[in-house]
Amino acid sequence: MLIQVNTIQTEICSAVQKRIRSGEYKVGEKLSENLLATEFNCSRMPVREALKHLEQDGLVVIQPKSGTYVREYSQEEISNALEIRAYLEALAFTLVLEKNADVSAMEEQIHKMAFYIEDENFDLASFGECHLKFHETMIVLAGNPFLLELYNRLHLNALQKIFFNPMTKEDMIFTHEEHKKILQFIQDKDPAGEQFIKMHLWKRRTSLV
Repeated sequence: MLIQVNTIQTEICSAVQKRIRSGEYKVGEKLSENLLATEFNCSRMPVREALKHLEQDGLVVIQPKSGTYVREYSQEEISNALEIRAYLEALAFTLVLEKNADVSAMEEQIHKMAFYIEDENFDLASFGECHLKFHETMIVLAGNPFLLELYNRLHLNALQKIFFNPMTKEDMIFTHEEHKKILQFIQDKDPAGEQFIKMHLWKRRTSLV
């Protein structure tokens, strides 16, 4: 039974996360435990546990005696996170070069991004997932647990504007090309990529805030 509950909890987490990132659930919107329990044919317990997990990830906020709401981040919070992110990822790039890490997992995300660009359904949410995963993978490949911990504390996966803000097809193509360049810097073992990443992320900061 425990395995079944955990499976339902994971399904709820995944569904709510996708709805927030796609914009189906709006910033500040209250989520109904009863409706989710009915939808997933379960008690409210796995719903509550799923929402607690999403709160830890920074996607929702649980207010006692009020309910659970899609979390809203201020422009200042977004700006602060992006400033730190630029330097953490630049450090990760350098560590990946030093460790001669296998970047095939990053390359896989590049291929997936290309697939979603060419997809007629224009699946921006899935493209955003690949975009996010590309950066997260580089952090993991850096092999520094403290760096990973700091990066996770930024809650970048919850900052809608960074990875899941509406994009045109041209925006997606530009983003894809920028990430191909980052991967090429790594494959060429070119340290100039560290500065490129800083500039890449700094441009994102100024365009989003």
